[in-house]
Amino acid sequence: MKLRLLTILLAFLSCALSAQTLTLGTKLELNTLDPHFFNAFPTGSSHSTIYEALIFNDENQRLQPALATQWKVVNDTTWEFKLRKGVKFHDGSEFSADDVIATYERVPNVANSPNSFSQFVRGIASIAKLGDDTLIIKTKTPNPKLAFELARVFIVPAKVAKSATTADFNAMKAAIGTGPYKVTEWVNGDRLVLARNEAYWGPKQYWAKVTEKVIAKDPTRLAALLSGEVDAIDLPAIADLPRLRNDKRFTLTKGAAGLVHYIALDSARDMSPNVTAKDGKPLAKNPLKDPRVRKALSLAINRNAIAERLMEGSAVPAAQLLPSSYPGTSQKLKPDPFDLSKAQALLKEAGWGDGFRIVLSATNDRYPNDAAVAQTVAQMWTKLGLKVEVEAIPGSVFFGRASKQDFSAFAAQYGSEEAGTGIRALLMTPDASIGAGTANRTRYSNSKVDALAREALMQMDETKRGAWLEKAIEVAMDDQAFIPIFYPIFDYAAKKGLKVTHRPERRFNALMVKPEK
Repeated sequence: MKLRLLTILLAFLSCALSAQTLTLGTKLELNTLDPHFFNAFPTGSSHSTIYEALIFNDENQRLQPALATQWKVVNDTTWEFKLRKGVKFHDGSEFSADDVIATYERVPNVANSPNSFSQFVRGIASIAKLGDDTLIIKTKTPNPKLAFELARVFIVPAKVAKSATTADFNAMKAAIGTGPYKVTEWVNGDRLVLARNEAYWGPKQYWAKVTEKVIAKDPTRLAALLSGEVDAIDLPAIADLPRLRNDKRFTLTKGAAGLVHYIALDSARDMSPNVTAKDGKPLAKNPLKDPRVRKALSLAINRNAIAERLMEGSAVPAAQLLPSSYPGTSQKLKPDPFDLSKAQALLKEAGWGDGFRIVLSATNDRYPNDAAVAQTVAQMWTKLGLKVEVEAIPGSVFFGRASKQDFSAFAAQYGSEEAGTGIRALLMTPDASIGAGTANRTRYSNSKVDALAREALMQMDETKRGAWLEKAIEVAMDDQAFIPIFYPIFDYAAKKGLKVTHRPERRFNALMVKPEK
């Protein structure tokens, strides 16, 4: 009898322990533990379980208190933030205003960042503390979106901010936050292991241990779910959705993304490295500098076919940076219709009726069907009369090369919580003093877009600001600053009994997964 009771007790304890253990299979490849090194989807996802900002965006993109309990605009260039009391970092040290100040000073000085967080703090003129729980932040110019921007910057202890390098974070000795989970293990490109922060100031997290396994290949990620190796996965291959839908062991959830799958074109340089004559000989000028050529490339893309057939309904044709339901987006812009005849006429009008050779670069492990989308676009451009080659490479290599302007045309994704962020990062002329153009890897430049965006970024009246942003994106699209293809729809699959709460950003972490009630 005692042996039986012991066996039952051990079984119960084992179930209880496993019930608090979560293993995720994700396509997101975290490449650093430094929260200020790379503003990208994988870091935004994993880091939000470890670190916290003054404010956070909930799943509906509404601002919520985090390390700041409240904030207010004192005047056009002055903000007051009340800091949360009683918060401790993972090493037991007390959170205070000094940590915020030191963090914001660190951000612009992180070396070799592929996409710097400096865009979110460069507008700060000064920070003063009133005691340990109040901050007065003055901006160089009026900045209506300061709260949104500071929600992107995670706070670390002052002693870490003042001395730690990215290598120190990656060695885990500096990876100290206030978040609901602590780092216990990290293997670059393989896994991140987290333990529940029992001293967390907020609600106790359900999961005692979380493992994020990087499984970039769709078939392997699905196999891990089917075998029970992982409890949930993100972005199951679109072709596998019917199979999962019919398997009662799993539940599927989905949601619209607040980002765009787009093509960037090298329109700034007189000569572009991967644009030549069809025989490979150099051209006298770069055809991508002509907006008629860029428009022709856009009109030659059949977005409906990509969204409905290639993406099997997990995408919506795009007209701009964000869906028109987001504040500050244009209500006039519509996706370019597929019109091969008009595209060919524009190409001929621009003097390129015989076409040219171009290489379209893309990732092959970052987004759903990323390489297949590039191949499909290449086929469509071939029908336009171009000679098109596709270069599909791992994301770990792709973004560094894109930042060095190695590409003439590349496909990627960009997401933001509101219209102004994307316009500033992707479309404005690079200007470190205001954090503009941080993701503008083709160095696109349009003085009209810059002027409209600058006006919008300083407009404290939300209605007026929205009007300026709307005009800025319309001018940019009239110039075909980039080619929007589609807005993705994110899919998730989990074991029955688990619920995944979708977020419009590209995220997949323990904060999104809970047991069903």
